[in-house]
Amino acid sequence: MTDAERQKKEARIRAIHAEIEDIPDLLDGTLLAKRNRVKRKDGSIHVSPEHWTFQYRSADGKRQWKRIPRSAKPAIQRLVRAGVRYRALEQEYRSLMTELALADGGKKND
Repeated sequence: MTDAERQKKEARIRAIHAEIEDIPDLLDGTLLAKRNRVKRKDGSIHVSPEHWTFQYRSADGKRQWKRIPRSAKPAIQRLVRAGVRYRALEQEYRSLMTELALADGGKKND
């Protein structure tokens, strides 16, 4: 890896740090739209209005969910998008750090 490439990657790492610091709050999970379908005794089917569920993993790794009120949906969507952005930045950071750490590993001493 040339010195210019190394500087370019280090600059991108600093930019990633700045972008991560700009994310104030986030949620790590997904927002799911649900509808309940109930078959009545007369054979007709009732479909409930759409409701929202936030699905996430708890500290012990088990999948959990929480029902979200309709009024809170826009805020939760914004927080979930921030979580997706954070995960993408984290992945890019990990790959850049790995490349920099392994860059000089293959050089032979002359």
